[in-house]
Amino acid sequence: MPLDNRLLLYCLVTVSAAMTLSIVVALQPNEQGGLKKWACAMGLESAAWLLFAIHNSIPLAVSVILANAIFSTAQAIKLVAVYEYQKFKCPVWQCVFPVVANLLTFGFLLHGSQDELIAAGSLIYAMQMLLLGVALLGDTRSRGNAWKLLFVSTSATVAVYLLRVIDVLADYRFSAWLQLMLPQQTLQNVTMLGVIGLSVTESMGFVLMLKQRSDRENLSLAMTDALTGTFNRRAFMERADKECFIAQRHGLPLALLMIDVDHFKKINDRYGHPAGDEVLAEIARLLTSRLRKEDTLGRYGGEEFCVLLPGTDEPGAVAIGEALRMAISTSPLTKGSPPVFATVSIGITVKPAADRMFRPDFSKLLAAADAALYQAKHDGRNRVVLLNSLRTPVN
Repeated sequence: MPLDNRLLLYCLVTVSAAMTLSIVVALQPNEQGGLKKWACAMGLESAAWLLFAIHNSIPLAVSVILANAIFSTAQAIKLVAVYEYQKFKCPVWQCVFPVVANLLTFGFLLHGSQDELIAAGSLIYAMQMLLLGVALLGDTRSRGNAWKLLFVSTSATVAVYLLRVIDVLADYRFSAWLQLMLPQQTLQNVTMLGVIGLSVTESMGFVLMLKQRSDRENLSLAMTDALTGTFNRRAFMERADKECFIAQRHGLPLALLMIDVDHFKKINDRYGHPAGDEVLAEIARLLTSRLRKEDTLGRYGGEEFCVLLPGTDEPGAVAIGEALRMAISTSPLTKGSPPVFATVSIGITVKPAADRMFRPDFSKLLAAADAALYQAKHDGRNRVVLLNSLRTPVN
């Protein structure tokens, strides 16, 4: 038995209002990911659906022109929300043109047939959802399950609006065979139910996209040293354990460098702690710029850094250590006048490639590298010392 269209419209009003309320309740005061705009769009959609539902009780201009203008504005705001999530600026024409086209079209067709109004509105809304889908395709960084849910829902909504156009064509007898297969009232019910379901899944997809990004950012913050932007000690130790296991399993060499800033306390005492922080941040930048993608840099604590060099033997580790030491000692580490210069001492140890008996225990490498660093400090600082498996310093 066909459902009443007005009942379905009231369902859309309820669903849109409920989604708006849910998003508003979950909003954070400093929300910057487009969720406020999405909630605003859902609220406008609810108002538009209500005007559509009571169109027989209000003036024609309100039920046709105003309702469709509000609905078109809601879709434009959704597009802005997606661009804000992506941290891009939404092209103005993509927001303004559909709304203006909507006003002009429904103003011109105000006294036209209902089928003409449905077809015109469906085409405009299909275009707006198509723009939303194109915007989603432009984001190559967040294509997780939530992105897929939003993109598929958006694409399906385009199909639903186009189905409404086909519905009108069938009514005009241009596609009479469609009426034989699927009666017009049934087709209207299907499209209305589709809009209800897709309205929910679109909002769920957008909210979940924001949640997934928030989770990624929180995880990154938990693993990152706030001052230098490198791995913090905990994250570095976790990565080091994995690299040790990989090196042992495949019989590959693995080098560890411990880097300590010489006389760092004097830098803080002479130039102040802000300058000391600037020195550490610049050293981290210099190290990062000279390491490979597969290398791992972390701030071990205070003025001490650690570097893991997978697949690097002793000569290679020493060469890299010397290059890093020279880069730091010859570079100004602050932007002030006069700039601050500093040197570093580097202790190195290497797990040999042939050492398959080496257990994947990072603490052994760490202890050896720490001993090498102590030797470098003892020998006068600003130098690289390699400690082999026999704990014999090699300058």
